[in-house]
Amino acid sequence: MNGKGNTALYLRLSREDGDQGGESQSIGNQRAFLLRYAEEQGMAVYDIYADDGFTGTNFDRPAFRRMIADIERGVIRTVLVKDLSRLGRDHIDTGYYFERYFPAHRVRFIAVNDSIDTEADTAGNDMGLFRAAFNDLYAKDISKKVVSALQSKKKNGEFVGATPPYGYQKAVNEKNRLEIRPEQAAVVRQIYRWFLEGESYIGIARRLDANGIPPPASGRGWNDTTVKRILTNPTYMGNVTQNRTRKVNYKIKQRRMLPRREWITVPDTHEAIVPRRVFDEAQGIAARRSRHSSGAEHVLSGLLFCGDCGARMDFVRRGSYSYAVCSRWKHSGGRECTSHCCSEPKLEAVLAAWLVEEMQNHALKLPSSWIQDRWKELPGELFRKVLVGKNKELKLFLTGRLESGRI
Repeated sequence: MNGKGNTALYLRLSREDGDQGGESQSIGNQRAFLLRYAEEQGMAVYDIYADDGFTGTNFDRPAFRRMIADIERGVIRTVLVKDLSRLGRDHIDTGYYFERYFPAHRVRFIAVNDSIDTEADTAGNDMGLFRAAFNDLYAKDISKKVVSALQSKKKNGEFVGATPPYGYQKAVNEKNRLEIRPEQAAVVRQIYRWFLEGESYIGIARRLDANGIPPPASGRGWNDTTVKRILTNPTYMGNVTQNRTRKVNYKIKQRRMLPRREWITVPDTHEAIVPRRVFDEAQGIAARRSRHSSGAEHVLSGLLFCGDCGARMDFVRRGSYSYAVCSRWKHSGGRECTSHCCSEPKLEAVLAAWLVEEMQNHALKLPSSWIQDRWKELPGELFRKVLVGKNKELKLFLTGRLESGRI
């Protein structure tokens, strides 16, 4: 409906809204409702922006972003929604848009059913933030109910994931039961054979790529993380295993790995790809390798990032030295980015020079030679604070060393 006018109609519907209001919340009915309201108020509609199937707990939605771009271009002067929950269910961002962003851009915001109109002095405006909080709580409550229902299914041995583990597919007549995909199952068995023969995770990934075997994620090659996930998943011995990861919360898509004690494993739910004996042997090898490679966390872990791709720099040990390498390069088997390998002595030299400069900038006069020679005596946690900009602790520490005559 592009044309002359300055009013945007914003529509949104997601699965979380399915039981609230039924058909009245559908995209079609929102459109009809707002068109009728705009006509009654004599508003010329510039465009209709509809996000169908997008959650209200974040604002990363294509139609919403398109509307914001049009606001930035100055072609929108009024935004109409059926009610505040259509704008969003995150109370912080919802409040930001209707209390800050829209007024700052001289855009009138109207939530018809909630009597919110930013160009009028209405009780609905005063209640806006409370309504936003209630909408947020509704989304949280729905999320809890969904999680509870899924957990119950997991404990019953029903597979509830969107994508089955590599080597399996959802059964045609039972979507919550797994069945083998023969061509992929053969690859899984080969992965276990190579691992029991002594091949490393990254070595297996390289062999799979060399043999032209398509990886689970299209567009990317095999990597050590994918291989390790296959070699440690009890699902491959016929025990459906879920709950290995969890979303940070109902608003954030990022997921975190859960400890093994929180996994939900139900035995004998489907046909195994590898026998239990082979799986257990692989776990023993993985455990021994983990103990061999584990050690104290490097003082710089989590503080260094690749200058090219932005990925975290991981520390690997070779002989008596540790080396920082790009984690993207490491986990992709060398296909992405480059190693950017930097030895521990070189890092120490760079950091020592940086500390000299930092102390001079903070008017703390110390012999450069002392800093270069003694900076590693700083307690590990204190040193980490220094690197993220909290220099007060370092000044206190070094000043104390000076006063005690220990330098």
